[in-house]
Formats: sequence, structure tokens, C-alpha cells
Amino acid sequence: MNRQDFLKTCAAGLCACTATSLIAPMSASAAEPPKPEDWRFQFIKKRYAKLLEDLAGRVDERTMDEILRHLGRYCASTLPILQNHQGDFEGFIAEFKQRAGEDITYDRAKGTITIVGPERGDCFCPLIDCRYTPKTACNCSLGWQQHVYETLLGKKVRVELTESVLRGGKRCAFIVHVSDAAA
Repeated sequence: MNRQDFLKTCAAGLCACTATSLIAPMSASAAEPPKPEDWRFQFIKKRYAKLLEDLAGRVDERTMDEILRHLGRYCASTLPILQNHQGDFEGFIAEFKQRAGEDITYDRAKGTITIVGPERGDCFCPLIDCRYTPKTACNCSLGWQQHVYETLLGKKVRVELTESVLRGGKRCAFIVHVSDAAA
């Protein structure tokens, strides 16, 4: 295994923990009181931030972007809600809007999907802490969005990040440009 394959595999492995963590908060009842955070969770966030920083210092920008997008695509591929709605754009959007609180609109004439998340103080990903994590971590979200919409539509998409909590915004927002080419 060469170095680049090792780094991609290493980064992709981190997402397995994340995917499990993402599903529980989306389905948890809002009436439940929050549980005290385990000290290890903050440790994981700092360690993940350090890993991303170290990777960025050892690989070129393009490779880092590819690693993070691959990680995001992997994470999205493990979502049961996406597996349950594969090819069912409307069903996925209805359920995801309810679970995640995102505003999602599809302008078919323009070929764009706009995703605007709710205002939040920290990143949706449980591995991210805005105080420590490099801003390039948002590229993971680009891969996540790409996988979701290519899976739902069966077409190639290009994802643009327009706002990010990690980059100082109040929410995360994306524009997905849908092409006519098959995914």
C-alpha cells in the first residue's frame, strides 16, 4: 500500500465512528435532557483536528481535498435514511428536512438544489470543534452532499459551499449544481 492509499484509508476509517454518532442525534427526542459529555469526546475532537492539521502539512492541497471528500462520501453512504430512499428524492427530502431541520429546495429549471441548515454554534459533525479544527474539514461536507444527491438523482453533481459554521458563519449552506450526465 502506498502512502496516499494509506492516508485515504486512514481518513475513511474515522468516518465509521462519525456515521453512528450522526444517526442518534437526528432521531433523539427533543424532550430528552442532554447527557453530560464524556471527557473522551472532547479528546476525540482535538485529536481529529490534530490529525487533519498533520495530514494537511504532509499532503498537497488537492490530495487533502480528495481525502476529505472521500471521507464525506463514505459517511453519507452509511446513512440508513439514504439507503431507504435511494432514488426517492422527494421521500428523502421530506424525511431529512424533518430530522435535520434543513431547508432544501430544488429548482429543476436551473438545475440547482439549495440546502440551508439551521443556525448553530458548532459544526453538525460530532468530530468537529470549531475552536481547533482546520477549515478544510468542510470539504468532507462537500463529499457528503455530493454522494447524497448523486445517489438520489442518479446524475453527476458539483457542490458549492456558500456558508459554514466552521468558517465563521451562522449555519452551513450549499448549492448543488445538477448536471445532465449520469452518476
